[in-house]
Amino acid sequence: MMNGVVRRRIHVTAISSDNVVGLLRRLELYDDVVKGKITCFICKTIVTLENIGGVTVVGGKAILVCGNPGCIARAAVLSKERQHVTGSDEDR
Repeated sequence: MMNGVVRRRIHVTAISSDNVVGLLRRLELYDDVVKGKITCFICKTIVTLENIGGVTVVGGKAILVCGNPGCIARAAVLSKERQHVTGSDEDR
């Protein structure tokens, strides 16, 4: 095991890159992504169609993260913590 790496199982829902545009449109985020108005929730890098790494909900709002593996991992942990707070099917 590498130093500083925490290994835990986190469930992630994946979509194909072909479906990202549709998802962003449904979330009403597409135009802002294309215009460079959205930054990664974790590192504040501008999120583009080419570097988008994930979408999750924080505080009732859809947020985006870039494709940096560290940002994706932190967003997955945030998403998992949110599920435990609000309750998920897994917790029942």
